[in-house]
Amino acid sequence: MRSHLDPIVPHVQGESIKPVMKEHMKNMLFILNPSAGRKHIKSRLFDIVDIFVKGGYDVKVYPTQSKGDARRIVSEEGWVNDLIVCAGGDGTLDEVVSGCMECGCDTPIGYIPCGTTNDFARSLGIPKDHIRAAKRIVKYQPKPI
Repeated sequence: MRSHLDPIVPHVQGESIKPVMKEHMKNMLFILNPSAGRKHIKSRLFDIVDIFVKGGYDVKVYPTQSKGDARRIVSEEGWVNDLIVCAGGDGTLDEVVSGCMECGCDTPIGYIPCGTTNDFARSLGIPKDHIRAAKRIVKYQPKPI
C-alpha cells in the first residue's frame, strides 16, 4: 500500500526525472471543456497532465458535461486548490472566473485556450498551442489581470 510520503515518479522512457514527494505536491483542479472549439484538446490531454505532474501538481481532472458545470465545480472546490486550470473557450473561462467569485476564493487561474475565437487568450498573448500554454502555466508565476 502506498503511503502519502512515497515519491511520485513519472515514468518516461529515456528521461531522468527527479521524484516529487507527494507531501510537496500542490493541488490543481484542471477543468476542461471537451466540446470546446475543434475538440483537439482530447488528443493532447495525457501530455498536458504529464506536464502538470512533472511540475509538482497533484491533478484532479474534471471534464465539463453541460453549461454551468465549470462554475459549479469551482465554487465547490476552487478554494481547496493551489491552482485552477481551465481548458476551453472564452465561455468556459468565464464560468471558472464566476465560480471563483461565487465562492470568494483567490486561487490563481491558468488558461489553455481551446475555443474557436479565444479572444481573451489572444489579448494576453497566451499561446494557442496547448502544450506551450501548459508549460507556461507551470513555469511562470501568476500575475493579476
